[in-house]
Amino acid sequence: MKNPLSQNEFKIMRLLWQKDRPLSRPEIIEMVPDRDWNPNSIHLILNNMIEKGVIRVEGMTRCGRGYGRTYAAAMSNLEYALAVLHEATPDLSSDERALGLIPLLLDDGASPETAEKVKATLKTR
Repeated sequence: MKNPLSQNEFKIMRLLWQKDRPLSRPEIIEMVPDRDWNPNSIHLILNNMIEKGVIRVEGMTRCGRGYGRTYAAAMSNLEYALAVLHEATPDLSSDERALGLIPLLLDDGASPETAEKVKATLKTR
């Protein structure tokens, strides 16, 4: 990922992850909470997101009298989080990221059962 997402782009990503289906521009405008953009500028926002590789055009759907594109997330929220982690820690190796991140995630309220699942997963690698 070349550039981090803006607040408006991230709102759209969260919506796409939440709905887990392609959405049209009118659906996005209607469903994004607390949007603070001009509805006409959504084309620019969506095109920027396509350029960044975080969404893709999934197809076409009926929008009023015409047809419009539908958009889907091109990565999961965890894949996005990993891309952000790579951007934030460019000087660390994958090993250093894993060794630093796993304890932080477990200390962030993970249950003992989750810790055991992590140990089991690591044993199979």
